[in-house]
Amino acid sequence: MKKQTANSAVLFEGVKSIHNGRWLRVSSDKKDVLDFILKKTGADFRHAADKTATAQNKFSFLPVTFIDTSASDGTSVAAFNAVRVTFAISDDVVVSLEPQQVPAAMELALQRMNSDGRDSEDPFEIVVDIFQAIADRTDYIIGQLNDMTEQVMIETNAILKSLEVKSRDFGVTDIASTQLDLGDMEELLSHCMESQMALVGAVRHMRARISAERSDIRVLYDTLIQDIEAIEEHVEFVHDRVRFLQQINNMALNVKQNQIVKVFSVVTAVFLPSMMVTTYYSMNFEYMPILEWQYGEPLVMILTFLFALMPLFYIKHRGWLR
Repeated sequence: MKKQTANSAVLFEGVKSIHNGRWLRVSSDKKDVLDFILKKTGADFRHAADKTATAQNKFSFLPVTFIDTSASDGTSVAAFNAVRVTFAISDDVVVSLEPQQVPAAMELALQRMNSDGRDSEDPFEIVVDIFQAIADRTDYIIGQLNDMTEQVMIETNAILKSLEVKSRDFGVTDIASTQLDLGDMEELLSHCMESQMALVGAVRHMRARISAERSDIRVLYDTLIQDIEAIEEHVEFVHDRVRFLQQINNMALNVKQNQIVKVFSVVTAVFLPSMMVTTYYSMNFEYMPILEWQYGEPLVMILTFLFALMPLFYIKHRGWLR
């Protein structure tokens, strides 16, 4: 049998027919477009739930939110954003209500259909391809974030080494941008984890609709669930790594702050005896014998100097200056 390609045709403004009409991609939520989809397929997106899977007539409505980007590559955390696509799935057709900015995951699914071809036009198999593309795209994003953590690790090591280099000062500004990037990465990873859990729920919902006689289709869904759960473990690994880097950077900042406090503490300890001596001799006593002695002034100066050195020697002996 000759394999067919996922051909594309424009049925209506904002509506593309993929795979001989088995997959309709809708890139607009305008009333006339939704009316066209309702008339052609019977799928009424206006009554679909925003966050949960619902069933209406012969359709299952699955809102799926995932992290994606319209660009082919993401080089920064800001390049990724949350994308929401609502699917209406029946035994005859798959309808995807997509944002105006085409998600890269949907394009990836279309590219695979065009390159691989297929012997079947079953909508349930098309859903597997789409969800698999979303999962693979999420895995790609997690890999990008993992590469970003490598760069953050290098910056963190440089910060830690700077704590031992006395010729270079290290302050809050050195770590502020790094902590902000780590915070954005942690938030993005949390969204990725939520999207994978929602995607698993959507896949399980679709699997429950498949009859027991279609074991070959059920195997595809079981494999997809395993792939998504494996990606969840990858997300957790990268998330733990980001949290570890946050703790390391906070530790470095605390160490530097403790060093600053230590310097002021040593300075205070050195000048404390001098302050005590000057405070005593600033009192207005009627009789102070040492004031009448010709060597009184140099003696007080020498004693003050020795008293100042005593706490400094003690601190140095205990190793508190390291």
